[in-house]
Amino acid sequence: MVKFSGIFLKSYLPKIYKIEINAGIGIKASVLADLHVHRWGRREEVIRELLTAGDLDVVLILGDSYDERTRSLDPLIKLLECIDVPKFGVLGNHEHWADPKIPLRRGIEALEGAGVKLLLNEVTEEMGIRIGGIDWYEDDEQAMEVLRELGEVDLLLSHTPDIIELRPRAKVVLAGHTHGGQVCLPLIGPLWTPSKYGTRYASGLFEVGGSYLYVSRGLGEKNPVRLNCPRELTIINL
Repeated sequence: MVKFSGIFLKSYLPKIYKIEINAGIGIKASVLADLHVHRWGRREEVIRELLTAGDLDVVLILGDSYDERTRSLDPLIKLLECIDVPKFGVLGNHEHWADPKIPLRRGIEALEGAGVKLLLNEVTEEMGIRIGGIDWYEDDEQAMEVLRELGEVDLLLSHTPDIIELRPRAKVVLAGHTHGGQVCLPLIGPLWTPSKYGTRYASGLFEVGGSYLYVSRGLGEKNPVRLNCPRELTIINL
């Protein structure tokens, strides 16, 4: 069940959502999806304050931490390096697309230097939990081969929610990428999302093929236009 925490911030700042998923994993995690950090500003200050003030077990980063409009990775590093709990993450399409302006290797080094353990088509076991991550992909056959190699996991990080249709063997799948549609109309909802399944997995909690899927609206965007679709910082009890 999704519970809005009741914390109202300025429209360009994130709203806080608290999620309960009865997956038996036993951790409290913060989800950072689609940060799209371009510079250091009030939004970044608020996110840092929220992340350093909570009693989190882990922070999970779901890709698109920066994009083609990012001039320097220093603000992203500043935001992430202060978080003193384990951090795991994957890459999204924009880290790949920002290359060669920001070479992908440089972006990976910046994230790892800030203490993020990137799971690029690999699995790690931490706190007795199998956490898997899949890198950005555009070919389903390739992604299915990666999922076969990952095997069963408790938690799967994926930038795109489309991965759920490939039936990963995961208790919980966390994704972003859609930004919730960014523009949502009353009674109609999101007009469009970057997914081959349309707006089916625009945002929120789903049960698909024996797995839970949570899709975050994200904390930023390349083009900052949102309507009835607030930026979201998510705290999940798993």
